[in-house]
Amino acid sequence: MLRSLAPRSGRAGLVSLLAAGAINAIGSKMSLLAVPWLVLVTTGSPVKMGLVGLAQTLPYVISGIVGTPLVDRFGMRLVSILNDVLSALIVASIALFAQYDFSILMTLAALMGTVQGVGDRAKRVLLQPVAEAAGVGMPRVVAIFASLNRVNTLVGLAIGGLVIAWIGPIGALWVDASSYALCAALVILLVHLPKTETHAEAPEPKAKEPYFTALRNGFGFLRNDRLLLSIVGMMFVTNMFNQASGIVLIPLWVMQEFNSPVALGWVGGSLALGAILGNLAFIGLVNRLPRYFTFIVGYFIGGAPRFLVLGLTNDLRIVLGVTFVAGIASSVINPVYGALLYERIPKQLQARVFGLTGAFIFGGIPLGGLVGAWFVTGFGLKGALIMAGLLYFAATLSPIFGYRIWKQMDFAPTDPAMAARRTPPPLPDWVESFIALGHRYLPPSVTGAVQPPITVTLTYAHREWTVAATQGRRVLSEPRPIMGSEVLQKIKVLDLPEVYETVEQIHTADVARLSLRAQHLRASISAREAVIADLADARHFQVSRYLP
Repeated sequence: MLRSLAPRSGRAGLVSLLAAGAINAIGSKMSLLAVPWLVLVTTGSPVKMGLVGLAQTLPYVISGIVGTPLVDRFGMRLVSILNDVLSALIVASIALFAQYDFSILMTLAALMGTVQGVGDRAKRVLLQPVAEAAGVGMPRVVAIFASLNRVNTLVGLAIGGLVIAWIGPIGALWVDASSYALCAALVILLVHLPKTETHAEAPEPKAKEPYFTALRNGFGFLRNDRLLLSIVGMMFVTNMFNQASGIVLIPLWVMQEFNSPVALGWVGGSLALGAILGNLAFIGLVNRLPRYFTFIVGYFIGGAPRFLVLGLTNDLRIVLGVTFVAGIASSVINPVYGALLYERIPKQLQARVFGLTGAFIFGGIPLGGLVGAWFVTGFGLKGALIMAGLLYFAATLSPIFGYRIWKQMDFAPTDPAMAARRTPPPLPDWVESFIALGHRYLPPSVTGAVQPPITVTLTYAHREWTVAATQGRRVLSEPRPIMGSEVLQKIKVLDLPEVYETVEQIHTADVARLSLRAQHLRASISAREAVIADLADARHFQVSRYLP
């Protein structure tokens, strides 16, 4: 009975956590429109729009780096709740005081970024234990989470423009503050960690890792993973231009062409609507599509075209159509990246490494507003949009030029600590096919190549020896079992004393283990035979007792 109730309780916690995040995200998207619009209508300065974005995102990045060890120290659930409570208070303060002084707005935006930099990492780490308690696999949960984010973006941006036009940017900020408070209440009442995770959150004082040691270990893991470093570097650039478009380029384009916040909501909503449809399709295909190819296509179609269409036309229908298609393509990026993080990073390092990767990825965001304002000042709005699109496209070429590293996305390791995950994969199949054709039909004097060597691999795992053979990429023999005594004979013929000694030790240990097991089995059989004999004697005695 307990087994049947536990999954239901876990699923209720997962649904509550996703619902809390959805409510919070809708309010946040509304404030994402409200704050830049408030600055624009009160100051009319695109530079100040960029400064407000910098004031919030720079502390977000810094606290995401230096604050995440606190998640391990105080617990992911507690930090998540405190983040929502403090965020509600700060947004309410922005609604009360920011309209009177620009410096107050800058200060409160910086406080908001500091709090959310730690809180967002705690929520990200909290997702895995809650999902495991619900019995749902992480790739599917990440895809659902990304899909919900897209839905929240659609609702938040579409409604946000209408709410700003209806009750003004200050009213939209009050809605955002209420969403943070409701989110905190949901987590407090309905989201609870499994007992194992609760104990892991509160280790004995002597087991707590020193702050700087924890921070250094997170840096060390990320530094040694070339794939994650490559992804982080590219996303730094793309997020910088995404931020430039979101808080400077698109609002200025809407103000110049339509002078209405409703059109601003339509542009953001069309991107989110396409992303929602893409996410819904991707949830069912998350375990079937190749990650590398999917990631590249998502960036090629979902990135640069969004900027270029704004710079080349003022027809809102064309802009909405291109943005919608870009949303469908870009919907695959976050699920692929999120699942990759959970697979490659050990649980005990997730809070720190998630914080570091998130901070580095969002590191371009503080610069985005300033870069967007600088582009507009130097090249004009149309030139800034085209320049941003071209640079965005150049950044997304990184997976093509760095194929050997990026192709590791298709080979997610079962143990993220294995050094083998950093080994560059072989050349693409089509490249090796051309090479094979050249080797087959051209003489060695032309190709300068020889036949690849034959590799015979002996493997000892789970107390069993297997042997396999390959020639280059060609499999000559699939792994098949082989007796330990036969392995000894083969190694002895090769005259490899060090290898022979190791194999002999393994073989001797196996023989001793099997001999001991056989001895136990013989003793057990003897004991059972004695019991059977006693039962037979007792039965014979009872029968003879009643005979005349």
